[in-house]
Amino acid sequence: MGFIFERAALVGVGMVGGSLGRAMLGRGLVKDVVGIDPTGADKALELGAVTETAATLKEGVAHADLVVLAAPVMAVLELLPQLASLLKAGAVVTDVSSTKAMVMDKAAEVLPESVTFVGGHPMAGSEKDGVEALDENLFENAVYVLTYGAGDSQGDRVATLVEKLGAVPVKMDAGQHDRVVASVSHLPHMAASALAETVAANDEDRERIMTLAASGFRDTTRVAMGSPQMWRDICLTNHEHITDLMDTYIKELAEVRDLVASGDGTGLLEHFERARDFRRQVPGRGKGILPTVYNLFVYVPDKTGVIGEVAGLLGDAGINIAEIELLRVREEEGGPLRLGFITEDSLRLAEGVLKKHGYRTELQEG
Repeated sequence: MGFIFERAALVGVGMVGGSLGRAMLGRGLVKDVVGIDPTGADKALELGAVTETAATLKEGVAHADLVVLAAPVMAVLELLPQLASLLKAGAVVTDVSSTKAMVMDKAAEVLPESVTFVGGHPMAGSEKDGVEALDENLFENAVYVLTYGAGDSQGDRVATLVEKLGAVPVKMDAGQHDRVVASVSHLPHMAASALAETVAANDEDRERIMTLAASGFRDTTRVAMGSPQMWRDICLTNHEHITDLMDTYIKELAEVRDLVASGDGTGLLEHFERARDFRRQVPGRGKGILPTVYNLFVYVPDKTGVIGEVAGLLGDAGINIAEIELLRVREEEGGPLRLGFITEDSLRLAEGVLKKHGYRTELQEG
């Protein structure tokens, strides 16, 4: 198989950029990757995320067939005008920003017609940053949103690259993208950060809070650990959609607050039932895009080697585990070990094997 792009330039080699560089090189999708990042390029070279480094933007992108802007969205908006006169004719430029409308508008405004811009947003990442946190399998089975015009062969070329990374390309209009991610990503972050600050303000009980904080609190506030700079930029470039949703969320919170204050048991029950029913409809893994994962919760003792023991029993039975997650607290649905399977048959077989060996299991409901 030939290279999809001969030479790629990564403008920004942090966790996402580094993961992308090593994945492209490791899978033979590009021949060379040059890293342009004053703080991370040398480390990226050491980690195999790039094949060379460049001291300046001009030097780094001069001969690149593909230029990836792996930087916070406000930095991308500043980089686009700088790139306009530096790119070779026929180059493809893409980004990994969490918002798309402003980026697409700026690219259309400043880039020459000889260059193609393809908006990109890999729905993958972690709370960690820096190239040291790179993961060449980061994009495996992740939805990767692409924004480009109909009949754009270069956009299709980027889509092929995304597929070869193991991701699932989803073509979407920039405006629709920003509306949707405001609901499923940006609003949750606003809620998580506000919740974290609300609890942090309770100085009197801080020690006990830290002792009792369980999976419900940790899971709900996990995204608040993301890069403050990145989230500032997201808010600045998608403020209309975010504020509209926050207004609705605040209204909903006020209504629930009134139910609690008035002791309206019937109203509270209806509220929690509606919320639960909707949450149960949300697929564990992108229905229609990624395969549904069938979950089995296993109650295991806290002892060395128990996860290997469970995996070994299933492996000996020829059952493939698609996902495995250790849940440290038992206050919610299921046991402390979650096993995910691609087929329901595998789920049922695994349940039988583990029960036969004395493990208590529980199927996920809904």
